[in-house]
Amino acid sequence: VNSDNLPPLHGAIANSKYIPDCIINPHPRFGALTANIRSRKGKNVDIRLPLFRDENTKEFNEFPKGDRNTFESTLKPILEEKSKDAGENFEINWPEVDMDAMAFGMGCCCLQVTFQGRDIDESRFMYDQLAVLSPIMLALSAASPIFKGHLVDTDVRWKVISASVDDRTNAELGLEEGVPDPTLVGNGIKRLFKSRYDSISTYLHYCRRRVDNPMYVLDTYDDIDCEVDEEAQKILLENGIDPALAKHIAHLFSRDPLVIYERGIKEVDDETETDHFENLQSTNWQTVRWKPPPPKENPSDPQIGWRTEFRSMEVQLTDLENAAFTVFVVLVTRVILAFDLNLYIPLSKVDENMKRAHERNAIGLGRSFYWRMHMAPRDENSSSDKKTDAPFDGNLVTNGTAFEKKECNNGSHDYNHDSC
Repeated sequence: VNSDNLPPLHGAIANSKYIPDCIINPHPRFGALTANIRSRKGKNVDIRLPLFRDENTKEFNEFPKGDRNTFESTLKPILEEKSKDAGENFEINWPEVDMDAMAFGMGCCCLQVTFQGRDIDESRFMYDQLAVLSPIMLALSAASPIFKGHLVDTDVRWKVISASVDDRTNAELGLEEGVPDPTLVGNGIKRLFKSRYDSISTYLHYCRRRVDNPMYVLDTYDDIDCEVDEEAQKILLENGIDPALAKHIAHLFSRDPLVIYERGIKEVDDETETDHFENLQSTNWQTVRWKPPPPKENPSDPQIGWRTEFRSMEVQLTDLENAAFTVFVVLVTRVILAFDLNLYIPLSKVDENMKRAHERNAIGLGRSFYWRMHMAPRDENSSSDKKTDAPFDGNLVTNGTAFEKKECNNGSHDYNHDSC
């Protein structure tokens, strides 16, 4: 290949040392997203994946023997301690695949399924249930073992896309105090605990059947940090929006908009159009997305209802496989609604499941995932006092083996029969 004919790297949009700007889709949205993410962050995105160790992988020629888990848990601490004792104080890391532009993540494909609920309450309930299911389906559909021409020691795309659009400053990442920037939401220094492409940070269901405490779901299971825009939350609450929905929307508004089209600010009528909301909604990429009905442009337009979008699955190689995953998720939602099932677990356990789903061959190796043991509505005659937050054995998904009934320490909550 004549290197003189290759397009230049370090372009004005991506500033990537690996890819040229000419590979970016020519639609203005994608170039703007790439440039604005980098501009807001103050540097290029930093995407790193562990390299898969094969017998002929040259990066491991002089590397300690053993798999990655053994290295991280045992060898790495020993080697680094020895280096300190020798006065060298060096850090030794597992070889990685390094990527530095949005294209490496947003160039991935996925399989998304959108469901329309019977009403707003059903759509919000399904949002929560599918959020719990999303790590399991990510692991089941795993189909991304190669990045930048290398085999990697994972087989799902999610972490790559998450990092590829992570526009957080060092201060928002908690790496430094930072200097306030009034042009950024939260002055660019308010701690943001996740990328804007990540698992959810708050459940959404407002349990009207629990007259004594409709916020039971959030009070019980929202056990992770969820940043919100306080002003947006205050306005929503003052105008009659329930606390669960106000928290969800205010969480979306804790991010800056990334793309604004020409004639798309003052020209938008917020009384009849939702462009400004959708601008933030469409750049908060989470495992599930709650989608209110869009306004009708014409009276004859069909009525679109309250929808929930399931976003975690990997795209498969054949139409048959994609259809199978799609139909399976549809059937799961019908079963959940028909039997009034309850999949709730603490969001910290959902996040742990997402981490486990990123392990290579997570389902095939029988990796355990957190799952609740009681999903059916409460049996008033039941005297069971077992905890319901027990590990879910990944083998159950692949070959029908039984639940692994281990108790796990969850603090003081009793999750027994708390279905909404």
